[in-house]
Amino acid sequence: MAAVVASLEEFIEKGQLECLNEDKANPVANVLDPSSETFLSSDENVDHQLLVKVQFRVPVKLQSLKIVGSAEDETAPQSVKLFLDKVNMGFEDAEEEAVQELQLSAENVDGEPVPLRFVKFQNVSSLQVFFQDNFGAPTTRVRRLEFFGQPASSMDMKDWKPVKG
Repeated sequence: MAAVVASLEEFIEKGQLECLNEDKANPVANVLDPSSETFLSSDENVDHQLLVKVQFRVPVKLQSLKIVGSAEDETAPQSVKLFLDKVNMGFEDAEEEAVQELQLSAENVDGEPVPLRFVKFQNVSSLQVFFQDNFGAPTTRVRRLEFFGQPASSMDMKDWKPVKG
């Protein structure tokens, strides 16, 4: 049976979604909104870096990542670092070696999924996405962040019902 790769949005703990250095007017929840009018933005009074922390309800196998932004106005992320299971991570930790680093092109931030090293992302409970640099603007904006893959196992614990015997 072939593995089905699909959007993992339904497995994201939306209440646990967190971002450091976000502009309060454009919070991290906006990256899960499919409408093109909303976006996540860095706080222009601080700098252009963002650190997004994503928790999954169940462990997932992550195959690719879609980051949508605008290279035209130079606010889209260009240099991205991915970390696994560092739930208390801060910006100082982002200087460490990442599980994978991505250098995005204008085509990548136009909605094309970026493949990940699948063997490194087989059992992901939480993912930290560090947007290190953009295409040159003073703020970074992310319109959409979408993860593709499959659950690590076929059972979602949310659906589990104990058997009384």
